[in-house]
Amino acid sequence: MLKSGYLKIAAVLVIVFLHLGLSGCGNKTEQETVPDAITVDTAVVEHMDITKYTGYIGTIKGSNEVAVIPSLPHRVTAVHVTEGQAVRQGQVILSLDSSKLDAAVRQAEAALASARAAQAANDVQKQTALENYNRMQQLHDAAAISDQALEAAKAQYDALNTGAAEAGVAQAQAALNMAQQNLADCEVTSPISGIVGRIDVAVGDTVNMQSPVAVVNNTDDLEVEVKVSEADVSRVTTGTAVQIQISAIGQEMFTGIIKGVALVADPLTRTYPVKISLPNSEARIKSGMFARVMLGTQFRAGVLGIPMVAVLPKSGESIVYVVNGENRARAVVVQTGLNDGTYVEITSGLEAGQRVVTKGNTLIDESSVLNFADGGNVQ
Repeated sequence: MLKSGYLKIAAVLVIVFLHLGLSGCGNKTEQETVPDAITVDTAVVEHMDITKYTGYIGTIKGSNEVAVIPSLPHRVTAVHVTEGQAVRQGQVILSLDSSKLDAAVRQAEAALASARAAQAANDVQKQTALENYNRMQQLHDAAAISDQALEAAKAQYDALNTGAAEAGVAQAQAALNMAQQNLADCEVTSPISGIVGRIDVAVGDTVNMQSPVAVVNNTDDLEVEVKVSEADVSRVTTGTAVQIQISAIGQEMFTGIIKGVALVADPLTRTYPVKISLPNSEARIKSGMFARVMLGTQFRAGVLGIPMVAVLPKSGESIVYVVNGENRARAVVVQTGLNDGTYVEITSGLEAGQRVVTKGNTLIDESSVLNFADGGNVQ
C-alpha cells in the first residue's frame, strides 16, 4: 500500500512538471511572434515654397583682371615679384635691359641743350634786328632812308623771327621725353593694385609687345561667368543671390550676386553669359578655380512638400510610408513635382499634417512595428 502511494505521488509530480514545461514553451513561442520595433525618423507633410536649382559650371577670375604687357621688346634683367604676391598700382614687377636707352637719354639731353643755346642766340639776334628795324622805320618816316633800306631791315628781322629756333627746342624736348619714357618703360609696373596671379617670363627672356608678361587681378571681388541655356535664362534676374560651390575648397557654399545677364546669345553655343560677383575678403578663393553656380530656375509657392528621402521607388511608382495610429505605417503611392535637392513637391497622395517616415523607411513594410527616434510613439 505504501509503495502504491509513492507511485501515485510520483505520477502527479511528473504531470505537474510536464505541464509547467509545456506552459513555458508556449510562452516562449508567443513572445517570438511579436516583432521587434524598428526605430525611424518622421516628418510632417506641410506647405512650403520649393525652388528648383540648376547647376552651371564656370571659372572664377578677378572682377578687375589685367594682363601686363610691356611697351618695349627688350630682355628681362630682373623679376621683382612672385605669383600670389600682393602689389600696389605702379609697383615694379620686372625690369628690362635699359643700357642702350640710358645712352639715348643722354644724347637727347645734349640735343636739347644745343637747341636751347641756338634759341638763345637767335633771341639775341632777333632782338637786335627788331631794334634796327624800328630805327630804320623812324628814319624812313623822316625820309632819311630809301624804301629798299627799310625793306632790308625788315627782311633781316623776319628771317630771325620764323619760330625755327623754338621749333628746334620743342623737337629736341619731345625726343628727350620719348627717350625718358622708353627708359621708364624698362621698369614694367602693375597697372592696378591686386594679387599677381601669374608670371609668364623669367630673367633672360626677350619680351614682345603682344604677349603679357604677368597677370594681376583684384581678388577682393571675384567674378564667375557661366553660360546659361535659353530655357533657363528668362528666369535669371540681375541682383538675385545665388549659391556657389567651389570643389577645390570643399562642400561649403558661398553666396554670390548676379550682376549681369547677356541680352544676346553666344552665336556658337546658343547660351547666354551670366556674370556673378563673388566677395573674397578673406582671400580663400583663387582666380582660376572652377565653381558650380546654383541658379534658381523654377519656383513653386505654398505647395505640399516632404523631404526627398521619404520617397521610395517601388514597381515603377513612388511610395511614401505614412504613419498611422497603431505605431505602424502604410505605403501610399504619391505623385511628385518640383524638388530643390532636399524637399520635393507632392502633387497627389498626401494631405497636410500627415507624418511620413524619412529614415528607416527602407527597412520597414506595413507589418512593421515602429519606434520613433524622438521617443514619442504615435498612438
